[in-house]
Amino acid sequence: MKKFFHYTILFINSFALLGIFFSLISPFMNPNVFWIISFFGWFFPVFVISLFAFSIFWFFYNKKYMWINIVFLLLSSSYTSRFVSISSSDSTGEEINIMSYNVRLFNKWNWLNIENVDEEIMKFVEKEKVDVFCIQEYYNPKKDLNFNFKYSTTDLQGSKENQHMAIYSNYRIINDTINSDLEDMNNTCIFSDIIIEMDTIRVYNIHLASNLFNPDDIKDIISTEIEKEKIKNGVFGFTKRIKRSFKTREKEVCLIKKHIENSPYPTIICGDFNDTPVSYAYQNLRKNKLDGFIESGNGFGATFTKIPSLRIDYILYDKQFSSSDFITHQKVLSDHRAISCKIKLD
Repeated sequence: MKKFFHYTILFINSFALLGIFFSLISPFMNPNVFWIISFFGWFFPVFVISLFAFSIFWFFYNKKYMWINIVFLLLSSSYTSRFVSISSSDSTGEEINIMSYNVRLFNKWNWLNIENVDEEIMKFVEKEKVDVFCIQEYYNPKKDLNFNFKYSTTDLQGSKENQHMAIYSNYRIINDTINSDLEDMNNTCIFSDIIIEMDTIRVYNIHLASNLFNPDDIKDIISTEIEKEKIKNGVFGFTKRIKRSFKTREKEVCLIKKHIENSPYPTIICGDFNDTPVSYAYQNLRKNKLDGFIESGNGFGATFTKIPSLRIDYILYDKQFSSSDFITHQKVLSDHRAISCKIKLD
C-alpha cells in the first residue's frame, strides 16, 4: 500500500513537472501555431506550489526526486518574480502617478451590491492623486463623468453613451487620434501623446481579448451528475472559447507591438491583457520594457478578484524611465483591482 501511494505521488509529481515545463516555453510559443501550450501558462502558480509541496515530501522519502523538483523551481524563479515581488524602491524627485483600472462598465448591470460605483471610483482616484488614469470597460451613462482631469482621450468607436476606453490626464494631450493601423481593433487600444514639462510621452491603454468564460460551461464540467453529453458540451464550449481568445490576443499584440515600435516618443503601456505574466501576450508587449510591479511592487500582484493569484493587469514602461510605489489597490469596486505606480522621466 505504501509503495502504491509513493507511485501515485510520483505520477502526480511527473505531471506537475511536465506542466511547469510547458509553462516555461508558453511565452515563446505563438498561439496560432500551437495554442494548447498557452493554456499551461495559466496554471504556472499551481505547478510551482505543487512542486514545492512535493519537494518537501521527497525530502523525507527520496531526495533524488526532490532535486529534480528543485532544479525546475530554480529554472522557473524568474517567472515567479512576475507574481510575487519584493522591492525597496522609494519615490524620488519629479514623478507622475499613473493608474490603470478595468472598471467593468462602472457596475452597469449591478454585479456588485454597491450604489453609485462611478462616483466611488472618482472619489478613489482623486484621493490617490492620480496624474494619468487609463480606464478599460469605460461606460458613460448619458452624463459627464466628473473626473477632475483637464484633458482626456476616449474611444469613439462605440456609441457616445457606451464608450469603452478612456485616458484622463492632468497634463496636456497633443495627439489623441487613433492611428489607422489600430482602427480595426474594436475597443482594444487607444493612445495619448502627453506633454510633461519639456518631454513628450505616449501612453497606450490596452484591453486585449477576453476569455469569454461561459458560467454554464464551467457548471457542466464540474457537475456532480453523470451526464456525458452535458460534460462533453461544457468541455467543448470552454475549449473553443479559450482557444479563440488566445489566438485573438496574438493578432492584437502583433498590431499593437508594431504600432509601439513606430512611436516617435517614449512609451508607457497600461491595461488589462486578459492573460498572465507567463503568456505570449505579456512576453511580447514587455519586450524591451520594464514591469512596474516587478521593479517597484511588493507582495502578491493578483489583480482579478474572482481567481486568486491571477495577475492580468499591467503597467509597462520604456527602460529610460524608472518607477516607485507600485500598488495593487485592494478596494473592490470592480472585478479587477486598480493598479498604480509613480514613474520618473529620467
